[in-house]
Amino acid sequence: MNIRFDHLSLSARNPQKMSDFLVALLDLTVGTRPNLEFSGYFLFTGDKDVIHIFANQQPDVSNQLSQNEQPQNIVHHVSFFSDDYQDVMARIAKLGLRYSMSEVPGTSVKQIFVRGPEGLIIEIQALPNG
Repeated sequence: MNIRFDHLSLSARNPQKMSDFLVALLDLTVGTRPNLEFSGYFLFTGDKDVIHIFANQQPDVSNQLSQNEQPQNIVHHVSFFSDDYQDVMARIAKLGLRYSMSEVPGTSVKQIFVRGPEGLIIEIQALPNG
């Protein structure tokens, strides 16, 4: 069996804001989506939809959960790889985002972490040029 990344689905309180952020940061494009019963966005890289965003219409029940239950839809971070380190850093600067950086042990790959709307953490891996 071969498994590959297909897409990430996000349930956002503000789908437009989340879409705008991801388009600006990752240079994605908003593309066509099936005629679903609910509104949302499909974000593409090239001809592949990689992120689906829809409105989180569930009430906040975190205060009603028992001690051992976790709220639904927990995402720690989403990771992407970019072939243009300078472009990634320029986009982060243009958006005025704070970021943290580390390195994948034993490699030159930089891990750049930024926080988006609703606490979403985006990791972008890239190799600095030259």
